[in-house]
Amino acid sequence: MEKINRRFSLKDIFLKCTTLPLLCVLLAGQQSNAREPVDSAMVNRIQFLQKSLQNDQDGTKQWWYSWLGLYGAATIGQGAVYFSSGDKNTRQDMALGAATTFLGVAGQFISPFQPASFAGKFDMLPEGSLAERQAKLTQMEKFLTDRSLMESEARKWQAHILPTSINMVSGAITWLGFHRTFLDGVVNFGLNCVLTEAQIWTQPIRAKRALKRYRRQFGSQDLSVHTHREINFKFAASANGAGVRVVF
Repeated sequence: MEKINRRFSLKDIFLKCTTLPLLCVLLAGQQSNAREPVDSAMVNRIQFLQKSLQNDQDGTKQWWYSWLGLYGAATIGQGAVYFSSGDKNTRQDMALGAATTFLGVAGQFISPFQPASFAGKFDMLPEGSLAERQAKLTQMEKFLTDRSLMESEARKWQAHILPTSINMVSGAITWLGFHRTFLDGVVNFGLNCVLTEAQIWTQPIRAKRALKRYRRQFGSQDLSVHTHREINFKFAASANGAGVRVVF
Protein backbone atom coordinates (compact mmCIF):
# COMPACT_ATOMS: atom_id res chain seq x y z
CA MET A 1 0.00 0.00 0.00
CA GLU A 2 2.81 2.37 0.78
CA LYS A 3 4.45 1.66 -2.57
CA ILE A 4 1.30 2.59 -4.47
CA ASN A 5 1.01 5.90 -2.66
CA ARG A 6 4.65 6.71 -3.35
CA ARG A 7 4.32 6.01 -7.07
CA PHE A 8 1.23 8.17 -7.28
CA SER A 9 2.98 11.03 -5.51
CA LEU A 10 5.97 10.91 -7.85
CA LYS A 11 3.71 10.84 -10.88
CA ASP A 12 1.74 13.76 -9.56
CA ILE A 13 4.91 15.74 -8.99
CA PHE A 14 6.16 14.89 -12.47
CA LEU A 15 2.93 16.08 -14.09
CA LYS A 16 3.02 19.32 -12.19
CA CYS A 17 6.63 19.94 -13.14
CA THR A 18 5.97 19.40 -16.83
CA THR A 19 2.54 21.05 -17.07
CA LEU A 20 3.41 24.39 -15.52
CA PRO A 21 6.24 25.23 -17.96
CA LEU A 22 4.02 24.24 -20.87
CA LEU A 23 1.28 26.54 -19.63
CA CYS A 24 3.77 29.39 -19.30
CA VAL A 25 5.00 28.84 -22.85
CA LEU A 26 1.43 28.81 -24.21
CA LEU A 27 0.50 31.98 -22.34
CA ALA A 28 3.63 33.73 -23.55
CA GLY A 29 2.85 32.70 -27.11
CA GLN A 30 -0.68 34.05 -26.83
CA GLN A 31 0.61 37.34 -25.48
CA SER A 32 3.16 37.54 -28.28
CA ASN A 33 0.46 36.88 -30.86
CA ALA A 34 -1.71 39.57 -29.27
CA ARG A 35 1.08 42.12 -29.64
CA GLU A 36 2.14 41.07 -33.13
CA PRO A 37 -0.54 42.94 -35.16
CA VAL A 38 0.17 46.20 -33.32
CA ASP A 39 3.92 45.84 -33.75
CA SER A 40 3.56 44.88 -37.42
CA ALA A 41 1.49 47.99 -38.08
CA MET A 42 4.16 50.08 -36.39
CA VAL A 43 6.89 48.54 -38.52
CA ASN A 44 4.85 49.16 -41.68
CA ARG A 45 4.40 52.81 -40.71
CA ILE A 46 8.13 53.21 -40.06
CA GLN A 47 8.95 51.68 -43.44
CA PHE A 48 6.46 53.97 -45.16
CA LEU A 49 7.95 57.04 -43.47
CA GLN A 50 11.51 55.98 -44.27
CA LYS A 51 10.69 55.65 -47.95
CA SER A 52 8.73 58.92 -47.99
CA LEU A 53 11.51 60.89 -46.30
CA GLN A 54 14.09 59.42 -48.66
CA ASN A 55 11.98 60.49 -51.65
CA ASP A 56 11.56 63.93 -50.11
CA GLN A 57 15.31 64.22 -49.62
CA ASP A 58 16.03 63.17 -53.21
CA GLY A 59 13.44 65.60 -54.61
CA THR A 60 14.81 68.46 -52.53
CA LYS A 61 18.34 67.83 -53.73
CA GLN A 62 17.18 67.67 -57.34
CA TRP A 63 15.29 70.96 -57.06
CA TRP A 64 18.07 72.76 -55.19
CA TYR A 65 20.94 71.78 -57.49
CA SER A 66 18.85 72.30 -60.64
CA TRP A 67 18.00 75.90 -59.78
CA LEU A 68 21.49 76.58 -58.47
CA GLY A 69 22.90 75.35 -61.78
CA LEU A 70 20.36 77.34 -63.79
CA TYR A 71 21.06 80.60 -61.95
CA GLY A 72 24.80 79.97 -62.05
CA ALA A 73 24.82 79.24 -65.78
CA ALA A 74 22.68 82.32 -66.47
CA THR A 75 25.04 84.50 -64.46
CA ILE A 76 28.12 83.22 -66.26
CA GLY A 77 26.44 83.37 -69.67
CA GLN A 78 25.19 86.91 -69.27
CA GLY A 79 28.57 87.96 -67.96
CA ALA A 80 30.25 86.51 -71.03
CA VAL A 81 27.86 88.34 -73.35
CA TYR A 82 28.46 91.59 -71.43
CA PHE A 83 32.22 91.44 -72.02
CA SER A 84 31.94 90.31 -75.64
CA SER A 85 29.20 92.66 -76.85
CA GLY A 86 29.75 96.19 -78.08
CA ASP A 87 26.08 97.23 -77.99
CA LYS A 88 25.25 99.53 -75.09
CA ASN A 89 21.73 98.28 -74.48
CA THR A 90 22.84 94.66 -74.63
CA ARG A 91 25.62 95.30 -72.14
CA GLN A 92 23.18 97.01 -69.79
CA ASP A 93 20.70 94.15 -70.01
CA MET A 94 23.39 91.54 -69.46
CA ALA A 95 24.94 93.36 -66.51
CA LEU A 96 21.59 93.79 -64.79
CA GLY A 97 20.53 90.26 -65.66
CA ALA A 98 23.75 88.78 -64.28
CA ALA A 99 23.24 90.73 -61.06
CA THR A 100 19.69 89.43 -60.59
CA THR A 101 20.58 85.81 -61.38
CA PHE A 102 23.51 86.06 -58.97
CA LEU A 103 20.99 87.02 -56.30
CA GLY A 104 19.13 83.87 -57.32
CA VAL A 105 22.27 81.85 -56.59
CA ALA A 106 22.53 83.48 -53.17
CA GLY A 107 18.83 82.84 -52.55
CA GLN A 108 19.35 79.10 -52.87
CA PHE A 109 21.62 79.18 -49.83
CA ILE A 110 18.98 80.82 -47.63
CA SER A 111 16.12 78.74 -48.96
CA PRO A 112 14.40 76.48 -46.39
CA PHE A 113 14.89 73.62 -48.86
CA GLN A 114 18.50 72.64 -48.37
CA PRO A 115 20.10 69.45 -49.79
CA ALA A 116 20.62 67.88 -46.36
CA SER A 117 20.85 64.13 -45.74
CA PHE A 118 18.13 63.92 -43.11
CA ALA A 119 16.71 60.53 -44.13
CA GLY A 120 19.89 58.70 -43.15
CA LYS A 121 19.70 60.07 -39.61
CA PHE A 122 16.40 58.29 -39.04
CA ASP A 123 17.80 55.05 -40.46
CA MET A 124 20.42 55.12 -37.73
CA LEU A 125 17.87 55.33 -34.91
CA PRO A 126 17.54 52.02 -33.03
CA GLU A 127 14.35 50.00 -33.37
CA GLY A 128 15.22 46.79 -31.56
CA SER A 129 12.47 47.09 -28.96
CA LEU A 130 8.87 48.24 -28.96
CA ALA A 131 9.78 51.40 -27.03
CA GLU A 132 12.56 52.26 -29.48
CA ARG A 133 10.27 51.75 -32.47
CA GLN A 134 7.61 53.94 -30.89
CA ALA A 135 10.14 56.71 -30.22
CA LYS A 136 11.46 56.45 -33.78
CA LEU A 137 7.96 56.52 -35.24
CA THR A 138 7.05 59.61 -33.22
CA GLN A 139 10.14 61.50 -34.40
CA MET A 140 9.57 60.56 -38.03
CA GLU A 141 5.90 61.58 -37.90
CA LYS A 142 6.83 64.94 -36.40
CA PHE A 143 9.51 65.53 -39.01
CA LEU A 144 7.13 64.68 -41.86
CA THR A 145 4.47 67.07 -40.56
CA ASP A 146 7.09 69.81 -40.15
CA ARG A 147 8.28 69.27 -43.70
CA SER A 148 4.70 69.40 -44.96
CA LEU A 149 4.14 72.69 -43.14
CA MET A 150 7.37 74.13 -44.53
CA GLU A 151 6.29 73.26 -48.06
CA SER A 152 2.96 75.03 -47.56
CA GLU A 153 4.57 78.10 -46.00
CA ALA A 154 7.10 78.33 -48.84
CA ARG A 155 4.30 78.96 -51.37
CA LYS A 156 2.26 81.51 -49.45
CA TRP A 157 2.09 85.13 -50.51
CA GLN A 158 4.86 86.17 -48.13
CA ALA A 159 7.34 84.07 -50.10
CA HIS A 160 6.63 86.14 -53.24
CA ILE A 161 7.34 89.55 -51.70
CA LEU A 162 11.17 89.52 -51.80
CA PRO A 163 11.65 88.21 -55.37
CA THR A 164 8.88 90.47 -56.70
CA SER A 165 10.49 93.49 -55.02
CA ILE A 166 13.86 92.64 -56.59
CA ASN A 167 12.19 92.27 -59.98
CA MET A 168 10.51 95.65 -59.60
CA VAL A 169 13.85 97.27 -58.78
CA SER A 170 15.39 95.59 -61.83
CA GLY A 171 12.61 96.91 -64.06
CA ALA A 172 12.92 100.40 -62.59
CA ILE A 173 16.68 100.42 -63.22
CA THR A 174 16.08 99.43 -66.84
CA TRP A 175 13.48 102.15 -67.30
CA LEU A 176 14.84 105.02 -65.22
CA GLY A 177 18.45 104.16 -64.52
CA PHE A 178 19.33 103.22 -68.08
CA HIS A 179 16.93 105.79 -69.59
CA ARG A 180 15.13 103.15 -71.60
CA THR A 181 11.43 102.98 -72.47
CA PHE A 182 8.77 102.09 -69.96
CA LEU A 183 8.03 98.99 -72.03
CA ASP A 184 11.62 97.83 -71.65
CA GLY A 185 11.25 98.08 -67.88
CA VAL A 186 7.99 96.13 -67.94
CA VAL A 187 9.53 93.40 -70.10
CA ASN A 188 12.48 93.12 -67.73
CA PHE A 189 10.14 92.89 -64.75
CA GLY A 190 7.91 90.32 -66.45
CA LEU A 191 10.73 88.02 -67.53
CA ASN A 192 12.26 88.03 -64.07
CA CYS A 193 8.87 87.33 -62.49
CA VAL A 194 8.38 84.31 -64.74
CA LEU A 195 11.72 82.93 -63.56
CA THR A 196 11.24 83.55 -59.84
CA GLU A 197 7.64 82.33 -59.82
CA ALA A 198 8.71 79.15 -61.60
CA GLN A 199 11.32 78.64 -58.92
CA ILE A 200 8.75 79.03 -56.14
CA TRP A 201 6.06 76.84 -57.71
CA THR A 202 8.50 74.04 -58.49
CA GLN A 203 9.59 73.79 -54.87
CA PRO A 204 9.22 70.25 -53.45
CA ILE A 205 5.80 69.15 -52.15
CA ARG A 206 6.61 65.47 -51.67
CA ALA A 207 6.25 65.59 -47.88
CA LYS A 208 2.78 67.13 -48.18
CA ARG A 209 1.66 64.39 -50.55
CA ALA A 210 3.28 61.67 -48.44
CA LEU A 211 1.46 62.92 -45.33
CA LYS A 212 -1.89 62.64 -47.10
CA ARG A 213 -1.09 59.08 -48.23
CA TYR A 214 0.06 58.22 -44.72
CA ARG A 215 -3.24 59.32 -43.23
CA ARG A 216 -5.26 57.46 -45.84
CA GLN A 217 -3.29 54.24 -45.49
CA PHE A 218 -2.86 54.05 -41.73
CA GLY A 219 -5.98 55.80 -40.52
CA SER A 220 -6.68 59.19 -39.03
CA GLN A 221 -3.76 59.46 -36.64
CA ASP A 222 -3.51 62.85 -35.01
CA LEU A 223 -0.65 64.19 -37.05
CA SER A 224 -1.47 67.83 -36.64
CA VAL A 225 1.48 70.14 -36.85
CA HIS A 226 3.45 70.04 -33.63
CA THR A 227 5.12 73.39 -33.91
CA HIS A 228 5.05 76.33 -36.25
CA ARG A 229 8.30 76.46 -38.17
CA GLU A 230 9.82 79.91 -38.06
CA ILE A 231 12.77 81.46 -39.85
CA ASN A 232 15.14 83.24 -37.50
CA PHE A 233 17.92 85.52 -38.67
CA LYS A 234 20.91 85.88 -36.36
CA PHE A 235 23.51 88.55 -37.04
CA ALA A 236 27.03 88.13 -35.74
CA ALA A 237 29.97 90.51 -35.93
CA SER A 238 33.57 90.20 -34.78
CA ALA A 239 37.02 91.49 -35.55
CA ASN A 240 37.33 88.88 -38.28
CA GLY A 241 34.17 89.94 -40.08
CA ALA A 242 30.41 89.76 -39.97
CA GLY A 243 27.81 87.23 -41.06
CA VAL A 244 24.20 86.22 -41.04
CA ARG A 245 22.94 82.88 -39.76
CA VAL A 246 19.53 81.64 -40.84
CA VAL A 247 17.84 79.08 -38.58
CA PHE A 248 14.75 77.23 -39.80
